[in-house]
Amino acid sequence: MIAVGHSMGGQVVNLLAGRHQHAVHSVVALDPAHGADESEAEVVPARLAAYRTHGARAAAAFVADSFAPTSPPGLATAHVRTMLGTPDHVVVQAYAGMYTDADAVGVRKQSEEYLRHRICPSLTVWTAGEPATWENENLHVRGSRVDHWPDTGHYMHEERPRRTIKLIEKWADSTLED
Repeated sequence: MIAVGHSMGGQVVNLLAGRHQHAVHSVVALDPAHGADESEAEVVPARLAAYRTHGARAAAAFVADSFAPTSPPGLATAHVRTMLGTPDHVVVQAYAGMYTDADAVGVRKQSEEYLRHRICPSLTVWTAGEPATWENENLHVRGSRVDHWPDTGHYMHEERPRRTIKLIEKWADSTLED
C-alpha cells in the first residue's frame, strides 16, 4: 500500500508506516503537520488556548490564512465552513493530539524520532522552504525525497490537483517498480 496523507493525515500515514512496516510500501505526505520548529512550537500553547476558548471559530481563522492568492475561488470559503461545522472539542482534541499530548509528534524533536521508524521510501511535499530543507536533511531511506512547492497554500492537492495527481502517479510508478 502507498499511504497518502495531507496535514494531520501526513502524521497519520507516517505513524502507520512506522508502526505497521509490513503493510506500507511507501508514504506520500502533503504539507504534513510535523516538524514544527522552535518558533512554531512556541505558539502552540497559545493556539491551543485559543481553540479551547473559541473552538472552531479560532481554527477557522487559522484555516482562512492557509491559502495562496492563486487558490481556486471558493476553496477557502469551503474549508472555513467545514471548520466552523467541526465541534469545538474535536478541534481541541485533534490539535492537542498532534502537538501537546504525551505521544504527539508534531514538534520537531518528536517528529525526528517518529520519522526514524519509517523504513519505507517517502515523498514529502512542503509549501515552505525551511521545513523542506529540515526534512530533506533527515531522510534515511534510499529512494526518499522532499519536494518544495513555493507559492502554494496548505491545501496543495486542491489548489493544484493535476500537479498533485501527476506527482502521486509518478511516485507510485517509481516505487512499485522496485
